[in-house]
Amino acid sequence: MAKLRKNKNEFKSDKAAKFFIAFITIVLITAMFPRYETIETDYVTGMVWSKEDLIAPFSFPVYKSESVYNKEVEDARSKVFPVFDNNAVKSNDLNWLDSLNSQFSKLVKIIEYYNVFEKEKSIPEEKRTTSEQSLNKLKSELNIVLTEAEWNSLKNVLNNAVSSDAFRKKIIQALNLVNDKKLIDRPKNTIKSGKISFIKNKIEETVNIDEVRDINEAEMILSSDFSSYFKNPELTEIALKIAKLYVYPDYLYNDAETQKILSSVTDAVPKTFGLVRENERIISKHEPINEAAKLKLESYKKIRNEQMGSSDFYLQQSGRFLFVSLMIFLLGIFLFKMRNTIYEDNLKLILISTIILFQCLLSYLSLQLKINYPIEYIIFVPVAAMLLTIIFDSRVAVYAIIIICILVSAVRGGDYDILIPNFAASVLVVYSVRDIKKRSQIFVSMIYILIGFFAAIIAIGLERYEDVHIIKNQLISAGLNALLSPILAYGLLIFYEKVFRVATDLVFLELSDFNNPLLRDLSSKAPGTFHHSIIMGNLSEQAAKEIGANQILARVGCYYHDIGKIMNPDYFVENQMDSNKHEELNPSLSAKMIIAHVKNGIKLAERFRLPNEIINFIPMHHGTNLVSYFYEKARTEEGEIDTTHEYIYRYPGPKPQTKETGIVMLADSVEAATRSIEDPTPAKLETQISEIIKARFLDGELDECDLTLKDLIKIKQSFLKTLVGIHHHRIKYPESADEEE
Repeated sequence: MAKLRKNKNEFKSDKAAKFFIAFITIVLITAMFPRYETIETDYVTGMVWSKEDLIAPFSFPVYKSESVYNKEVEDARSKVFPVFDNNAVKSNDLNWLDSLNSQFSKLVKIIEYYNVFEKEKSIPEEKRTTSEQSLNKLKSELNIVLTEAEWNSLKNVLNNAVSSDAFRKKIIQALNLVNDKKLIDRPKNTIKSGKISFIKNKIEETVNIDEVRDINEAEMILSSDFSSYFKNPELTEIALKIAKLYVYPDYLYNDAETQKILSSVTDAVPKTFGLVRENERIISKHEPINEAAKLKLESYKKIRNEQMGSSDFYLQQSGRFLFVSLMIFLLGIFLFKMRNTIYEDNLKLILISTIILFQCLLSYLSLQLKINYPIEYIIFVPVAAMLLTIIFDSRVAVYAIIIICILVSAVRGGDYDILIPNFAASVLVVYSVRDIKKRSQIFVSMIYILIGFFAAIIAIGLERYEDVHIIKNQLISAGLNALLSPILAYGLLIFYEKVFRVATDLVFLELSDFNNPLLRDLSSKAPGTFHHSIIMGNLSEQAAKEIGANQILARVGCYYHDIGKIMNPDYFVENQMDSNKHEELNPSLSAKMIIAHVKNGIKLAERFRLPNEIINFIPMHHGTNLVSYFYEKARTEEGEIDTTHEYIYRYPGPKPQTKETGIVMLADSVEAATRSIEDPTPAKLETQISEIIKARFLDGELDECDLTLKDLIKIKQSFLKTLVGIHHHRIKYPESADEEE
């Protein structure tokens, strides 16, 4: 476990790891940049060309717009006649009639067999000449399936020779009616050309679509004719089932030949409509961009991209890599100079890297989604601002947001129009979560995001005289961003807190709840220590506020600084009721028991997964101080102590590394010392506070934290003010001399 912790600590500060994190971040962002043709700003019809005159460096054709070209292709394809082949099955017109007569013969035979079968039901089975199995076998030889009701209706018709002949002739008559026009096997409503073509004797012929019928149309004619003639649903359905067997298409659709013709027609539609010659002016400065000018500009970009060689491509990629490297370098310099604690922690650098990559990924995806809507305003840059502010601080957030906005715009192909709205919304949202006290406060930030986006979009739109419809769509997208950003930030904040074990002020506030298991144990097992921690929290919080330190961290650090005393609470004076257990121990063993609460506290804190920022208070609030009482007791009992053995009575450290841990060290000593003062007047309290601060300063315990002499003066004044409020004078009333004010 110790080796694992050591390896982890080495990684957190490893310089090679910093380079690797930066390199991977740069490579991934560079890979998200768009293709060359999208690098320049989109040309919107109606805008004014603000750059210098653009002269063609080479001749190039002017391409039609995609919508115009697609329409011309569609028009050309709609004029192509679908190709059909003659159906060999229907080459002889009498074939279907012979087959129909044969079908009727089978039906008559089945009905005759059916009649005999019905008569023989009353005689013994061994004397019958028919059987149900034989009847079903005859039915199965038909190409149609009839219901029992339909068989009964058909039996009534075929048992009478006249009605049987009339039934057969009606079907033949209906089929002749259908066959008065040629049939095709493709629905007519799918043929837009109005004609079809077919090969006859190696010669292509065309036929008007009105001169043929499709299969569906033929079946509708049959159904209508039969229903009006028979007036009997069963007979109508029987006749339709029989007739459908003989509805053959005359022409069969030839898909391969048709597609071949369509491809040749499509290829014949020109993609260009004009030519811009070398040294010809494409567009002049201050000239409005009309549709023709826009097509020229887009054609120029397209041709220029096609002319790029591999060397040009690698040069372009190198430029992108250098651009992203510059942005990451500027952010790294800021962290190194202004926030070195973040720069030294590689886990925090990875955290910042993931936030930047997430924003660039959203920007990349916004280009891939082909939606005719300002989707670029749903890149959640304000989410990054909220996370960076809550996890680190507002200064880090604002500086990082500048870099993120530039990178997001670059990934969108240099679309710097979205830079200002994203920056405005993100900076405003920083102020909404800078002093966050509870998680629900995150959702208030949607108002700040909305204000930032709306103000920037309206300002830019009015300045450019944008169409109202465009501004409206942008505002709708920005409103969606404002609505979703707090929700996304809330979820990601929990993710970062768990995965990276990030300790935000929100985490500290949750740890300040006295229902926390550790604090409950402390209050029940070591009530004196718990009360001492609460008073220390008040002292430290006010002192931190005075010098601009993190007052929430200072207060919560006090709550957990002595949790190791849960293990052996009776060995600490504030928890002792009657007897003192140290009377039975020698000074060195007593000192060992006292010092052990630091190690025990760290173990408990790690078991309950407290943040490192809180764990640091456990060893640092004592630093390398002596356990002075037992040290002096040992000197009294044993005489001079060998300095080489002095470590037995000294805490292992480390010394306080931050302002907050320095404050807690002073508060711990001040609270314990002033508690024993009899009649604690302000003068006595001030003297005691001054002596303790001076002693810690002279001992060098505050050498490694950022507390200045000015800070120490403010801390002293804050301690005095708080303690005077706690140890105020009592007023004795006549009725009860012991009551406090």
